Amino acid sequence: MTNVEELLVRASEIEGAIHGATGDDRYNLHQQLHRTLENIRLRGGRVPGHLRKLDLDLVEEEIEASFDNMPI
Repeated sequence: MTNVEELLVRASEIEGAIHGATGDDRYNLHQQLHRTLENIRLRGGRVPGHLRKLDLDLVEEEIEASFDNMPI
């Protein structure tokens, strides 16, 4: 079983990868980040504020991108 510290390290690694990613890679990394943050919470850990904000920012980015692809 992965402990909270290992999950926090993994989340930081994913965060770094997200900053240089685009398109599908960015989406897939966000999914990994979100799952990692959920696992931190489920194990009783505290998710750092900057990672919570990044997760929410990426959700908003994905929502906006979905509207960009809608026909008018």
